[in-house]
Amino acid sequence: MALTCCAAEPAASRVPVTALVFTPSGDALLASGKRAILVYAATDASLQRTLPSNLPRISSMAFNPKGDLLAVGGGVPGSNGSVQLFDWKGNSDTRELTNRSDLVTSVAFSPDGHWLAMAGSDARVEIMSVRDRGDILTPHLALSGHAGPVLAVAFGPDGRLIATASADRSVKVWDASSGKLTLSFSHHTAGVHCLAFRPQDRMSSTDSRPAFCASGSDDQTVRVWQPEIGRMVRIVRHHQGPTFALVYSRDGSALFSAGREGIVRVIDADSDTILREWQAHQDWIYAMALSPDGRTLATGDWSGQIKLWEAATGKLVAASKQ
Repeated sequence: MALTCCAAEPAASRVPVTALVFTPSGDALLASGKRAILVYAATDASLQRTLPSNLPRISSMAFNPKGDLLAVGGGVPGSNGSVQLFDWKGNSDTRELTNRSDLVTSVAFSPDGHWLAMAGSDARVEIMSVRDRGDILTPHLALSGHAGPVLAVAFGPDGRLIATASADRSVKVWDASSGKLTLSFSHHTAGVHCLAFRPQDRMSSTDSRPAFCASGSDDQTVRVWQPEIGRMVRIVRHHQGPTFALVYSRDGSALFSAGREGIVRVIDADSDTILREWQAHQDWIYAMALSPDGRTLATGDWSGQIKLWEAATGKLVAASKQ
């Protein structure tokens, strides 16, 4: 089915921004809307069009590495969960996976695009094998072991491991090939909302850095782990509220964090130093995204507003109309 669209969204229908992702070309920013994906211009945050979605609530969005397949996860909390797949370049929806008994909270593609991970409030994570722009999906793995809703899932930079975060206060690490649970971190003292892996230079044969993964929690901390060896590297305190969104800079030198305070913080990736921070929103920030070139940081809040920032300076570039 071809994707139809309309040019604008009435202000009354605005809903909290719970998912953000830049298009692979970097010319547009996709945001969660009310049964729709909102497409904003990446230059001035003007709403260009809306794409209809079957999901009453959208929790997460992710492009595959080729940029031709968009996965959108969501559903109805406590009732059902689904993942919609869109052939982005073909401008059509491919299929919908509707076998979850609760909200799909997070979706992620493996670095090679062969696997799609889907985490949910039903405490389960499913890994699907993906072929032919999503026309063919087959079950690969089912990860079970969390005692509460799984709120985030992410693949490691080389695709060999999967990290999951949960309301049960834990971060777990799984072997991506076998689904075996390899490590479980229980250092957080409250639910864990978000994960981000530090980028590695896959074009360089000399980049031997171990994998680093950051997690953000209700306990007002960001923690950094080495998931391959089971070591917590550091705790970044300096937060006065829960962290809902994390994203590393493209070169891996800095980590952006945001949450209930509406403040964006830039954390030195090799220490717990806050390099700078700014009051980005007057409401809770639920989602962040970094442009493909690493120059623009997007934030979205509870009121439905989108803002674009210069990632290097924190200078406001544009804001969506309220």
